[in-house]
Amino acid sequence: MQSLPRLLLVLVTQLIPAQMLHLPPEGNSTGNTVMKFEEVLEKSQCRPMEQLVDVEQNFPEEVEFLYKPACVPLWRCSGCCINEELECHPTLERNITLQVMRILPPASAQPVQLTFVEHQRCECSITESIKNRPRRRKHKKTASDCEKCQSPQNKINRH
Repeated sequence: MQSLPRLLLVLVTQLIPAQMLHLPPEGNSTGNTVMKFEEVLEKSQCRPMEQLVDVEQNFPEEVEFLYKPACVPLWRCSGCCINEELECHPTLERNITLQVMRILPPASAQPVQLTFVEHQRCECSITESIKNRPRRRKHKKTASDCEKCQSPQNKINRH
């Protein structure tokens, strides 16, 4: 019987985020204002930004539980870098513990503390795929290197 009030608490908390929704002021929704290049550039640079992160993706081993809220606000690196060879990566992280409701269907719910990683500082650095890619080196091919240029008998002798 004690789990029923907790379940009601969970249901009520689902209504609160909709009531707290922040929308831009009415003047910005008409499309009459233009954001200047400098402001666009500043807002798009690689830096920590608050993002909603899925709780279940951060704790995939706990498949039997549901979480409320299903996602939590965390600071994560995001934004654009100067060229395509660079990606926005964290250079300083910290752990943050948040309280969420862990629900075991059909009717059990309890508050739990979960620890997440937040990004505090970011920078643009070379992507892993480019770091690990072998450099292409140009070398001059000779007739002995070219399989098409060799006679069938020379190919047999090489092996």
